[in-house]
Amino acid sequence: MTVHNDDALDKLEREKFDVAVVDGSDIPNVMYLVPHRLQIPYITMPVAAVDPFAIKFPWLPSFVPNVALPLSEQMTFIERLKNTAAVFFLPFIKSLYLPDDPEQEVLDKFRRYGYFNSLDELRSKSAMWFLLRDNVLDYPRPMMPNMVDVGGLTIKRSTGKLPPDIINFIDGAKKGVILMTFGSMSSVMPVHILEKFSSVFRRLDSYRVIWRLENKDDVELPVNVMISQWLPQNDILAHQSVKLFIAHGGANGQLEAVYHGVPMIGFPLMYEQYHNAKRIEYKGYGLSMDLHDFTADQLLENIRKILGDKSYKERVMKASEIFRSQAQSPVERAIFWIEHVCQFGGDHLRSAGNDLPLYSYLMLDILAFVLILLHIFIFFFFRLATFILRKCCGQTKPTSEVTKKLN
Repeated sequence: MTVHNDDALDKLEREKFDVAVVDGSDIPNVMYLVPHRLQIPYITMPVAAVDPFAIKFPWLPSFVPNVALPLSEQMTFIERLKNTAAVFFLPFIKSLYLPDDPEQEVLDKFRRYGYFNSLDELRSKSAMWFLLRDNVLDYPRPMMPNMVDVGGLTIKRSTGKLPPDIINFIDGAKKGVILMTFGSMSSVMPVHILEKFSSVFRRLDSYRVIWRLENKDDVELPVNVMISQWLPQNDILAHQSVKLFIAHGGANGQLEAVYHGVPMIGFPLMYEQYHNAKRIEYKGYGLSMDLHDFTADQLLENIRKILGDKSYKERVMKASEIFRSQAQSPVERAIFWIEHVCQFGGDHLRSAGNDLPLYSYLMLDILAFVLILLHIFIFFFFRLATFILRKCCGQTKPTSEVTKKLN
């Protein structure tokens, strides 16, 4: 790795970089050693989930769902309980499977450029956080000055220039086109699932389907289906004839569909994709289905529901208008803040909460202090009440004895 290669680090230092952008996933935390060694500010851009308590984001599990769970912002008590457990225990479970930190000797070498206790501490010192999200698709949540939404970096205005074979295929559709892609890692499907999709598309003879697929098993496909191992997804979604987007629930694809105003059906495959599929259903931009437990009739019914119910198209078109109305595009926003950090650094954007230990950040020490004081108060209150009652009872007894003697 680069951090173990002094020659590579010296070469990077000679380049005189102004800022670094670091993948904020948990596995490559070691990469924070590179900008630390170069003595330059760095921006974290997590491509997956972030632990809000580890980096002191004010995201309470009462209303901010963890991306590892298919939950919306409106949670029942049981769902909030699951969400809270996920926030606290998933980072611990993940730490058991993550690679160990570099050897102490390696860390000591990098500490010559500024002391740090752990790689997590280096991560918390990020000048800024670029989050691949946007409120038009994600759930609103509190943000700090050093947190910026840049969801939709891959989106660009379409040039309208599609390959001739694709544009000819689209022009031949009577009612419109359905785009289906499950990402670069899922272009091959088991035969039984592929056949279910094929049977559905065969019954949609008035529509044409563009499918990112590698048909290794030579399954017979309907004549209204065009397959390719690569597709210009963003440009196809921008075409006005595209009526529906069927996908695995990747964040970039969903944001592209929202930007171009195309309703969706999500078939999540792993990790945050279940969360992503849940949010398009919650927002009313489409529906979610289980790839391993669906029938052809169910899929056909959902396709017809979205194509026949104008409310899906209206909601996603409104979201598209909101997305496009922002003063800056995601790329422009990212460039602005990169230049800002290069010119001014990021210390003025960081909260003091970033440097607090977790028990102080969550005010557990204050809560413990208040509980102890309350316990002491209750203890002395009962002791005082007991003392007063005993005194009162003690004074009543002699008075009754005098009364008896007088009688």
